[in-house]
Parts: sequence; structure tokens; C-alpha cells
Amino acid sequence: MNYRQIRPGALVSRYVEFYWTLQDSSPALSIQRIVPDGRAAIILNVGNPFERQTNGIWEPQPECFLIGQITGPLLLRPSGAAGMLGIQFRPDGVTGLFKLPMCELTDSAVALGDLSRKLFRQLERVRDLSSPEQGAAALDSILQGIAASVRRDDDVISYAVKSIDRTNGLVSIENLAERVGWSTRQLQRRFKSAVGISPKLFSRMRRFQRVFCAMENVATGWANAAVDSGYYDQAHLIRDFRDFTGQTPTALLDQEIDLSRRFVQCRAMSHFSKTVRNTSW
Repeated sequence: MNYRQIRPGALVSRYVEFYWTLQDSSPALSIQRIVPDGRAAIILNVGNPFERQTNGIWEPQPECFLIGQITGPLLLRPSGAAGMLGIQFRPDGVTGLFKLPMCELTDSAVALGDLSRKLFRQLERVRDLSSPEQGAAALDSILQGIAASVRRDDDVISYAVKSIDRTNGLVSIENLAERVGWSTRQLQRRFKSAVGISPKLFSRMRRFQRVFCAMENVATGWANAAVDSGYYDQAHLIRDFRDFTGQTPTALLDQEIDLSRRFVQCRAMSHFSKTVRNTSW
């Protein structure tokens, strides 16, 4: 599996954390378990789309779609050789860029054509380019045009997101609301509309992501990683593991979750000027 992250241009970086490309000509047949990370994404398939399990039934994902916030484990399996180009948004990036109410898209994968025919036509053309690097550059150009024309608002939500990120989910929501001059209820309502989940759930995800990444270091041990990440006991951590992965820490780490780890690990990102442009899909 070949997975890469590419940094967006300056204008787009307010809304997008990174673009990513994934190529796998011989994918393993094992089920991949994607865990929530508090981010939405747009995914363009240039190979065989993955299948998603919903209520025990496997269904193919759309070829071009937006996936909103997921609040529990997302189970995927390959249907053949995979090629994907993705946009990983900042938590409030979709709302900021496209003015979509994210709370209506939580735990959903919606075909782009059902959201915006114009956006679908723009992004659909990207799939015809010859390499993932060219595709990512074309995406950035499209999003630059959109970003230049939108009015920036809800900087308060952006501030709240950054505060939760900086503290790895350990900030008090009540104190955060007081700092921005809103009531707790107003912050919860506006945050959920823009991000798709409540600030409390986003904080839990952010803390969980920290311990999930820390557990990649075998020497750390998951009990120590839990304490370092702000969990007050093992039962607290196990509850989050069950909610976000559907499994216990020990059971999860015994499995091959290659795809999930690629999405949550901190990685050095390329920029368009540093990517090789002769790699074909």
C-alpha cells in the first residue's frame, strides 16, 4: 500500500489539513477498521471503491463522495485494486468552505452529485489526470477559487476547535464558552452545526487520537499512554476504545489495521513542488 500526504496551498490551508493519495494494486482481503478522528473528508476513487459495512450489509461506496464525521468504527473492505485521492478537512473546514450544515452529514457518506452538481463536475475531472500528484495540485487549484470567493465567518468556532486540539481534548467546555463570550448551550449548538459533533465528543476523540498514536510506541505500553493522555483510569480508556473502535485496546492492537494507522499517524507531508510527477495511478 502506497499512502502519501500533500500539504495544501496557503489560501486553502484554513480549511484543509492535507490532501492524501492511496494506491494499492494488490490489497489485502482483511477488513479495515477506520476510527473517528474528528475530521470530514472528500474522497475520489480512481480505482475500485471500497465496500462499507452498514447494519451488517456490505455496500460499495460512491465513486466520489463526502464522508461526514464518524462517531464509531467504520468497517471497510477492498473490492479490487484501489486508487484514491482525498481531501482531509479541518474540523470546521467543510462548513467554512461550502457552507454545509455538518450536523446533517454525521455518520453519512453522500455522493458529491447529491450535494452539489457544480462541485461534482469540477472534482470529477480531477480523476482523469494521469498521476495522484497532478490530481492533488488540481484539487488545490479548485479549492483556491472557492476559498477566494467565500466570506470567512465563525472564527469563534475555529478558535474553539484549535483550543481543543492544543489541549488534546482536556479543555473545559464551560471555560471555553466563557472565554469566547457565549453560553455553553450556544457554543454546543454552533459547534455541532459547523463541525458535525458536539465539542464534548470532539474533545473525547482528540484525547483518544493522542493515546491511539502513543500506543504505536511498543515501549510506552497502553496503560502508560492512557495516563499521559489524560485518562484517569483504564476503565475510562477501555470505554473510549469500545465506543470508537468497537474493540478493547489489546484486541485492536493484535489486528492488522494498516489503513487506519496511516490516517491517524503524524507524518511528514510533501508539498506540490517536492512531489514526483511521473507516478501513474
